[in-house]
Amino acid sequence: MYRITVNVFFIICSLFLIQPTGEGCSIFTLSHGSETVYGQNLDWHRPLPGLVVVNRRGVEKTVLHWKGHWPAAGERECVSWISRYGSVTFTCYGRDFIEGGMNEVGLMVDEASLFGVYPQDDGRPGVSCAQWMQYQLDNFAGVGEVLEHLNDLRPDGEGWHYLIADSSGACAVIEYLSGEALFYTGDSVDVCALTNTTYAQALSHVPMDRAFGGELDIASGSDSYGRFVRLAALLRNYDPAHDGSAADYAFHMLKEVSVEDTRRSVVYDAGKKRVLWKTEKNPQVRWLDLGELDFSQDSSTKIVDVDADGVGNVKTQLQDYTLEANRAVVKAILGSGSLSTATGQELKSRGFTLEEVVELITRHPTKDIR
Repeated sequence: MYRITVNVFFIICSLFLIQPTGEGCSIFTLSHGSETVYGQNLDWHRPLPGLVVVNRRGVEKTVLHWKGHWPAAGERECVSWISRYGSVTFTCYGRDFIEGGMNEVGLMVDEASLFGVYPQDDGRPGVSCAQWMQYQLDNFAGVGEVLEHLNDLRPDGEGWHYLIADSSGACAVIEYLSGEALFYTGDSVDVCALTNTTYAQALSHVPMDRAFGGELDIASGSDSYGRFVRLAALLRNYDPAHDGSAADYAFHMLKEVSVEDTRRSVVYDAGKKRVLWKTEKNPQVRWLDLGELDFSQDSSTKIVDVDADGVGNVKTQLQDYTLEANRAVVKAILGSGSLSTATGQELKSRGFTLEEVVELITRHPTKDIR
């Protein structure tokens, strides 16, 4: 095997309640010297609203019992925690049901589509994989801590696998393939990367490409293997003397792997504790500096529309979180309210209507509604 001296995460991601059709997200991390940055493209077949959320410390949260793609009814022991770290997250599913984010000490978590097998019901309530990711940001400072606590919660639902990384450049790939967590970290990660295939399958394609001594032109393809290899080559070739800062180069890389359905590009600068993004509706780069944000328990949770006008630092555009803003996002991801017959029957069997599910997700899991 070979080892690339910079880490790359490349993830083809799926979304919370609805599966994308043939598109995916590209996610990577670039470590060079003291710099560690992460980049993500959110690709989706239709425009999506979303929120950037500033989550504070000291918030009591509880698991919303989950099974498959929907909340699960029934009385179970309540699993709760109090957020230890503040974070900045992106969501198009509702507050604390995230598609990715970074906390104030530089831990980053994101997901990718993979039809894995989660642990069977063992008495613990299932937790949405989107809420599972927020749990990691709320509680842990580094990759090692996340791996030590993999059995704290039982993820259920979305067909995802995960990338965890921190400001030191450490990374881990977490997959659920046979009902148990399988993870790669440290020396077991030759290239810290994922696609929407298993880690082993994705990794095996890099040495086949001409850029890495093979005989195939995999990198020219637009499928997950092609984009994986293309990002691997871009990361290997990064030269700050010619390519500029790692954050600038990260945006360049995201452009190189974008597709016509790319809706959002995000860069996490772990060293500067800065979160930068641009969207299809507003292609100007905006950012929030975590060092300027108030994550204290006495502060209020803040939000800003991910597509809001502006450029540069948007701290002054932050507003207090409201149920109305959260409800609008949850309604948008669930669509106009029309359901397939099978989905409608499933919700009915759980004792829910779609409207009740929207309200349940909107109001969960925090206890600091303001």
